[in-house]
Amino acid sequence: MHIIPKITDISLLCLFSSLAAFGHEAESPLPFERPHSHESVEGHAHLGWESNYFSEGRDSLDGDSLMAGSFELGWEHLAGGVWFGTSPDQDYDELQLTLALTQSFGDFEFYGGYTHLRFPSDGSHDNEIGAGFAWSGLPMDVELSADVYYSFNADGYFAEISASREFTITDHLALNLSVPFGINQGYVTDGHDGANYVALRLGLEYALSDSVSITAHGSRSFALSRDAALPGDVQLIDFNHWGVGLEWSF
Repeated sequence: MHIIPKITDISLLCLFSSLAAFGHEAESPLPFERPHSHESVEGHAHLGWESNYFSEGRDSLDGDSLMAGSFELGWEHLAGGVWFGTSPDQDYDELQLTLALTQSFGDFEFYGGYTHLRFPSDGSHDNEIGAGFAWSGLPMDVELSADVYYSFNADGYFAEISASREFTITDHLALNLSVPFGINQGYVTDGHDGANYVALRLGLEYALSDSVSITAHGSRSFALSRDAALPGDVQLIDFNHWGVGLEWSF
């Protein structure tokens, strides 16, 4: 488990939409957008501000905000990226380096990857492996995704399942609605195992050009089966969080 669990989503739209150590969509609690297969080299960069650091259903910085930036590249079945987050309100920094392999079969996309995490503020580090899939063949354009990531330091894993739907409002504006559900199994070592949270998320993306977009998101997270006597569940609360960002794709 991280000294302080990672974001969400968030946070940014990054290299894994659900692999918590790796990912996001228009709003997700992970630092990287889900990796895809690309015929040519494609890149993505994001700079954003989060009102809270959402991670594993927890308000990980006790209400303090997070600034985060990411840079990702994808080519054929290989994707990689770097993410860095820092809090302007307290002494907290986090660096993530990620590498993933991807594969697609019809409406299904699969990935597996590795993330190295470093926490410069206290000199600690962790290594994680993760895997997940997304299925876009459901009725009404609903997408179902599932991700699981394992921490070597904690010797435990966290799983997330999410249903999402994207709506095109105008030629420049898109809206994403999602409902993620998280399960802890030893990843948050001093928290309870089992269902941890469910959330309602709304993300907006406004295209300024073919390659540059402004993003915004708002979420409401609900704690499940919280045990206040456990240190790892103290930050597992019902709370609202939101963020804004600027994205560049090339």
